[in-house]
Amino acid sequence: CECTPESALSVQYLRLLHNFCDRDCDNYFGRRLLLSDEEREYVFSDRNWLDLPHERPTLNPGLFSKVVGAFIDESDDSPYRFWLASCAESYLRGSSAHEQLFAAKSGLLLHLVEDIISDRLHCAGSLQTSFDLLGELCKGNSEVLHLLVSTLDEDSFRKLMSAAAANLVDSNVFLRSLLLSVERISAGKLFGSVGAADPPANPWKNHAYGPWTGKAGLSTKFYLTHSWWDAATSSLNGLDPSNSRSKRLSDSEQSCDEARSSDWFPGRFIVKQESALGMPAEDPSSFNSSIGYNGWLFSPSHVQLPTDPHDPLGWALGDAAFSPNTIERLTWFLVTNQARLLRDLLGVVDLRNINHENICCLNTAVVVAMFASRRLQLPGVLYELKRMNEEDKDASKRRKREMQKNPREVRSLVQAISFMDIEDSRGRLLRPGSLRRLSSRLGDRTDVMRNFRELLWFWSEYYTHRGRDRLSLEFSSHLRFHEWCKVVSLLAADDGSSTALSRRPVRLPKSPYQRAPRIVDNPRRGNDGSAC
Repeated sequence: CECTPESALSVQYLRLLHNFCDRDCDNYFGRRLLLSDEEREYVFSDRNWLDLPHERPTLNPGLFSKVVGAFIDESDDSPYRFWLASCAESYLRGSSAHEQLFAAKSGLLLHLVEDIISDRLHCAGSLQTSFDLLGELCKGNSEVLHLLVSTLDEDSFRKLMSAAAANLVDSNVFLRSLLLSVERISAGKLFGSVGAADPPANPWKNHAYGPWTGKAGLSTKFYLTHSWWDAATSSLNGLDPSNSRSKRLSDSEQSCDEARSSDWFPGRFIVKQESALGMPAEDPSSFNSSIGYNGWLFSPSHVQLPTDPHDPLGWALGDAAFSPNTIERLTWFLVTNQARLLRDLLGVVDLRNINHENICCLNTAVVVAMFASRRLQLPGVLYELKRMNEEDKDASKRRKREMQKNPREVRSLVQAISFMDIEDSRGRLLRPGSLRRLSSRLGDRTDVMRNFRELLWFWSEYYTHRGRDRLSLEFSSHLRFHEWCKVVSLLAADDGSSTALSRRPVRLPKSPYQRAPRIVDNPRRGNDGSAC
């Protein structure tokens, strides 16, 4: 792009706007200043959003609407597109369900879906921008999720999920949002909401998509996630009436905030038996017509009806799973492919290349394992993951034997590669003399189970020493950090159990927090290492 002083100033303004909205709390009042008074009245009024058309009525636009409109109008290679999307994403992160629906009805949802499934070549980072913003739109919101799937036919559903499966570094946050939303709906159907009537005897027969909600009110905001909950200021004499939050909000807006629950999942998620959805098919050949990228299944050939009325995913086992524009079909896709999702996520990140850009892939893998554990499916998922890994190893050995039959062709290929600068799967440049095998198995992605175990060591080292990152992890997932640690402990038990990745302890690097400080960091010494 051609950067000018004017464009640099515009980017700085967008960065300022992003920082203004970006807060790790569930109810930041300041972001609503980006809505006009007319928009705020429209957003928080009592209405059935699903009965409204995708295009909302013309209202006096606030700053948020102008940002969304500019994002839709920008070209793919525009220097402003990323920052406009970042502003919209920071506004939606932690916003209410009403604000998510307002943004989705602005044409943003349709624009993002069309951009992702289009056949054009995307610029660097463009696909990730669209996936991240789409994920923030529908995260935890059953109504936006319904709007999303209602726009898809069989072809567009396959294109959207194929693009996600083939670009996991770009799409894993979007897939995580879908998993969180679907699991919240499942919890609502199985347990009902806190304070509501008891769930029906056969919850899977109820086709309502209401999410699970916990207790509401400021008194429930005592977890790490809610340490910055936006509350009214107080003095020694009590609440300050001049700065009371109720004075700044309309009655409808205040009632919406008071009814909001920050908990998306019940604290005790207890199921009686493993769900019938997600079990390996007895006859894999029956899926040949629906197999897509890297073995992913996109459409069911048959769906096994639930035998237990309390099956946690029984509501998704029915005729609706055959239609691409239903949440049942989306649920079937996500749960059926959870082992494949794990395998592919662990195929793009290892202990040698993990960084701030791809650690989200590891977090998504842990979320997949966490929800599988809640549904009593973790042993089955790990067994399927191990089976697919063994099949990949056998296929690699067969290819190696075939190459050994033609050594002249192999030597010609290696000689040709030695004159080219190309990148391998880990992003390192292959140059003459660099084709030797690594002396250590550390970071070997061909062994998925070991790679996952090594990455969990890194995950524990990273998050147990960074409280601010734990806050962001809880806030983005609405899952308590002790739940993350619980499933990581199960996977890293190294005791040969059905939920452990390894049968015996794995040799791991020494923790950087156990190393002695460097001499240059010693305050008793000078910059040159000599004693002061």
